[in-house]
Amino acid sequence: MAIIPTLRQTLCQAGLERIADSVQSASLPSIRLTAAHRAGTVVGKLGGRPNLPKGIRWPVWQEDQPLSFVAQLDLTALPRLRNVPLPRAGSLFFFYDATNQPWGYDPDDAGCAKVIFTPSALSKHPSRTPHRDLDEEARFQSVPLVAATEPTLPTLSSSVLKDLHHTGEEFDAYLQLLSPLECNAHRIGGHPDQIQGDIFLQAQLVSNGIYCGDGGGYAKGRKRGLLSGAADWCLLLQVDSNIHSRGGMDWGEGGRIFFLIRHDDLRRRCFDNVWLVLQCT
Repeated sequence: MAIIPTLRQTLCQAGLERIADSVQSASLPSIRLTAAHRAGTVVGKLGGRPNLPKGIRWPVWQEDQPLSFVAQLDLTALPRLRNVPLPRAGSLFFFYDATNQPWGYDPDDAGCAKVIFTPSALSKHPSRTPHRDLDEEARFQSVPLVAATEPTLPTLSSSVLKDLHHTGEEFDAYLQLLSPLECNAHRIGGHPDQIQGDIFLQAQLVSNGIYCGDGGGYAKGRKRGLLSGAADWCLLLQVDSNIHSRGGMDWGEGGRIFFLIRHDDLRRRCFDNVWLVLQCT
């Protein structure tokens, strides 16, 4: 039987022994979601038709723009994460305006994404036909998902790495270590696979009415004492682009979307204030 190295061993093998203990302490567990190509418990899916209860209206934005169905999750089937206390039963549905693809840096983007929680299981409801006004290009192919827990490392821009005063060689080694983990990265919880900037800080500022499409937003947030509130947010779901087949998802140009929620809202099972951020290169 092959021996799977620990996270610390992996860091040391990459030449990061000096900072291995600190990085390991700052790592966070996540649930990695991958396409169900082999046998395993299906925990949900990307795209296709949602098993949304009939009594719930298909979500729209700005009165007439139907949102695309992005994903659904069977909460009973998911592994447990201490740092992301999801409901132990029920279902989550994720929607987003995939036609216009707002970036989430403008307060006016509120409502471009929607997360719906139902206490009933997915199996209790038949699949729903998409909203009749939803463009064909915004309807995605169905991809069944399986789940496994996976540690995530702090991002390159995190304060953890900056405080360690890493060398150029350590930075390059860390970047190379991160790269394989960032391919087809669908996940719940943990450190997000960010492409540019701090998504938690962006969600904190924009949800408080501050435009973040330029550098001025962060100065305004600092003046209002909002920056520390970035720690109040966690990653509810990260969905990568999947453009290798017809009907795949493409966020920006090969980017990712991040559904973010405040810890307190998650504990209260309140999904009305979820904020979405889109990032791409």
